[in-house]
Amino acid sequence: MMIPVVSDTNPAAGEACLQPAGIRAEFLDFRDRSRGLLSPSEIRGEIDRGRFVWLDVDVALVEADLVEATVPPQACPGADFRQLVNDHTTLRSPPAAALRRTDRLLQLTFLGGAACGPDDPGERLDVVIGAGFLVTVHRGASGVLDAVRRGYVHDFEQHATSPSFLLYELCNEQVEQFLAVKTRLEDEVEDTRRALADEFDQTAFAAVASVSAKLLTLRRRVLPVRRALEELTSRKTVLVSEATLPFLAAMIQTLERLLSDIAADREILETALNLSLTVMSHRTNQTMNRLAVVSTIFLPLTFICGVYGMNFEAMPEFDWPHGYIYFWALSAGITAGVFVFLRRSRLL
Repeated sequence: MMIPVVSDTNPAAGEACLQPAGIRAEFLDFRDRSRGLLSPSEIRGEIDRGRFVWLDVDVALVEADLVEATVPPQACPGADFRQLVNDHTTLRSPPAAALRRTDRLLQLTFLGGAACGPDDPGERLDVVIGAGFLVTVHRGASGVLDAVRRGYVHDFEQHATSPSFLLYELCNEQVEQFLAVKTRLEDEVEDTRRALADEFDQTAFAAVASVSAKLLTLRRRVLPVRRALEELTSRKTVLVSEATLPFLAAMIQTLERLLSDIAADREILETALNLSLTVMSHRTNQTMNRLAVVSTIFLPLTFICGVYGMNFEAMPEFDWPHGYIYFWALSAGITAGVFVFLRRSRLL
């Protein structure tokens, strides 16, 4: 299915370029700051003219064969787009290492998403960078790409000097998404801490488990991105300009602080949980202490009742005229004596 799209920045302004559903191609010329949408048949020619091409692929709407036919082989040599499309289609988890590199290719894998639950697969975004070419691969809507499209035009027209700016924009928006998720989780951590302080029950325990799992999931998503950025800044490549490296290094510092905040939030949850468990254990001990005191008081009385409840005929106390009164007097004396003993022993 071909969709006509009109670009107001294309030299042929007003002319509609046909783009297949799920594929969006755009050229960026850093010499005259021009940009515009392309049809797949125009991509090779724009690259040959020295223009940078950004190809965005939504695998929910396009087949692997069409992606391979659209990307010029010389643009991203060694990139396996069929495997990428298959990974997204089968919802395969991204690799632990978020960066794959050769002399002529960089491939980054981000796993983000506004939600961060343990059962949430996340939003996977693959970025493939070659000489004069960048491909983004995702399935369905991508919060990172939506944010980039809203702001990259201004940066391109005002500041960008090389294609690396798009890599910066993508990494920056992924980091911003991580920060937004962390902010929401901090609110959940505070709410859970207050709930634990008020009353520890099954609901509060479930909340602790849920928030802790979300923090762990966020940490697992942040770590590969930090490692990828560290490798990009430590092992230079011609595909990333020198001007972009300081900005990537600043992102690493941001991610380091983010990981520290995640660790601090998990420690807050652990401390609150341990405090609640300690309080609950103390309350349980107090209850057991009261029950032990009551048992201690009634133990002698239970013994007396047991003795006089035996079915013996020759028990002289039964013939005492005031035996009943003696029994209650003895019971009261024993109870008072035990009570005084417990008070002096500070057991009551």
